[in-house]
Amino acid sequence: MPLPFGLKAPSKGTVIFSGIAGAISGIIYVSNKNTEEAKKRIAQRVSFLAEKPCGVHEMPRKVLVYISAPPGDSIEKSRNWFREYVKPVLVAGAVDYEVKEAKSTGQIESSVIEEIVKSRREATEKESVANDTTQKHTSNNPFAAPAMGEIMHQRQKDNTKFDGILAIGRNAYREVLDGFSKGCDASLAVVEEKPPVEDTIETKIEESQNNSNEDQLVEKEPLITNDEEKILDQPQSIEDNDQYFSLPPEFAPVMYIPHVNIIGWSNLPYRLYMWYADYKRIEDVGKYVVAVVLNKTRPIERRDADLGQREKKYWIGEDSVKELKENDKPIVIDERIIEKLKTYTSEDLP
Repeated sequence: MPLPFGLKAPSKGTVIFSGIAGAISGIIYVSNKNTEEAKKRIAQRVSFLAEKPCGVHEMPRKVLVYISAPPGDSIEKSRNWFREYVKPVLVAGAVDYEVKEAKSTGQIESSVIEEIVKSRREATEKESVANDTTQKHTSNNPFAAPAMGEIMHQRQKDNTKFDGILAIGRNAYREVLDGFSKGCDASLAVVEEKPPVEDTIETKIEESQNNSNEDQLVEKEPLITNDEEKILDQPQSIEDNDQYFSLPPEFAPVMYIPHVNIIGWSNLPYRLYMWYADYKRIEDVGKYVVAVVLNKTRPIERRDADLGQREKKYWIGEDSVKELKENDKPIVIDERIIEKLKTYTSEDLP
């Protein structure tokens, strides 16, 4: 039966192409629609916090975010993960954030150790100053207020404090917990930076050249004596570390954020599926960030230590990544500090 108005039936190739193009367009449309709805659902759970007015002397909450490159991939994947799944929830809940990236292994741990040592040092200095003022300074005026400089200095310190720590990925989470433990063991002595060896040698040579009256050679003294070398060569025992051990006034609550980085040709079908079902990933990661924004904490438990086992399935690539996966040990929290640590919780989290 001929078609009306002189129309011709489409060819077989045109029907196949139109069907494939329509199916792909429908998949993209459904995926984008589900993704936007998932983002709205997550944002609505925390948006009421952004609508609350902030006091005159009140600052918004601020969290610290640690990210590192997933094994076998670049750090750009972690940046995209933060921008897509973490940042929108923080912005919806009016929570300020600071991101610190680790370009190599151990940088996150060193940063955490530095913060813990700084907190311990400030606590000891504050305690010593308080003792000195109670012993030496007495005021007859009971209404005397502290100096304005001290008030501004203390307020500036409060503004730089973080209400929580977000560790994206298993490796970042491990380094944060290890940094907590090692930061309590570190010495509070301030280490003075010594000038480089090359600079000291050059200055001595210049002085010898300018002094034309003296023909004696400049003797270069070693930076480290033989006795100091013996001390440095001796390994520190656990007892030596325990003599410096002390706890800071408080630990910031720490939260593990999962980062399942799907890579590899064998995982390509599953990667395509997760690209379509991106709303599932938004909900899975979003519930952890929602708990941080709602600021509901609980004491950390031993079951909260060894997290991120799902990530290890996609640690593939070079020999160094395989070695890292084979040598990956369970994450353990130091028994001396576990009672002081906190994590975030919500109804959706176990």
